[in-house]
Amino acid sequence: MPRAVRFSSYGDPDVLTVVDEPVPEPGPGLVRVAVRAAGVNPADWKIRRGLWSGGKPLQRARLTGFDLAGTVDAVGDGVTQWQVGDRVAGSSGRGASAEYVVAAPGDLAALPDGVDWVTGAAIGVAGKAAIRVLSLAGVRAGQTLLVHAATGGVGTFVTQLAVSRGVTVVGTAGPDNQDHLRSLGAVPVRYGDGWVDRVRAAAPGGVDAVVDAAGTGVLPGSLELCPAGPVVTIADFSVSDPRVVVSEGREPGFEHALADAVAAVAAGVVRIPVAATFPLERTADAHRLSETGHVRGKIVTVV
Repeated sequence: MPRAVRFSSYGDPDVLTVVDEPVPEPGPGLVRVAVRAAGVNPADWKIRRGLWSGGKPLQRARLTGFDLAGTVDAVGDGVTQWQVGDRVAGSSGRGASAEYVVAAPGDLAALPDGVDWVTGAAIGVAGKAAIRVLSLAGVRAGQTLLVHAATGGVGTFVTQLAVSRGVTVVGTAGPDNQDHLRSLGAVPVRYGDGWVDRVRAAAPGGVDAVVDAAGTGVLPGSLELCPAGPVVTIADFSVSDPRVVVSEGREPGFEHALADAVAAVAAGVVRIPVAATFPLERTADAHRLSETGHVRGKIVTVV
């Protein structure tokens, strides 16, 4: 039987177990994917730890993971946009860390032959979020964008896309990532105490918009630097201010975000650094690495 990674209770990475699961059948309007690689995102371990559970216990065992790359293995009734054998990348809300997963057709995008499985599995959540927040920020060529956590999964994507469009990007990151930020085309600024003054020095003309992918209490300082907004956050929902745009991924009008993200990678506009790969049976180790919060690039498990 095929393998899958699941957890039956909230907790540390040791709650993850590799189990044999029946091959899932795609119901009407769904697609089954034979997974070749699965991405690991911070959301995976936050869910596994129960941080978003509202204090309620886990009701039933669930698979971990969202991002994936693989080939369409079967299609349910009514599915016309995918055929068996198609290379795809995307995500599944039913768990992606498995040999076979079922996904909605709209949560997948065609993966060109020139993009390998590991890179494809690193696009999904981060790529879609980057396309979305950059659009919501509304910056154009000649303007300046401040990106917090600019070397993280979403930040790396946003930075490269914005630079390719003629936007000046000022990015915050740790001291070890300053040179890496420069290689992405950004003006690096070290986060931590005094970061607001350092951004002012790096962008004497001010900033026109802010993207917060950090969620570490940077919104007040961001509003100080960009008093008219917009400040777009995907990580901090604590500030109620009309200048703050909270993006949770449910906004309409971004149905093509995943396809646009894959196209940017395929065209070489965005390079996705991969920090580490693990075999599927070491998904717990992949979670441990992600939880350190000091990863440059994406973490991917290979199936």
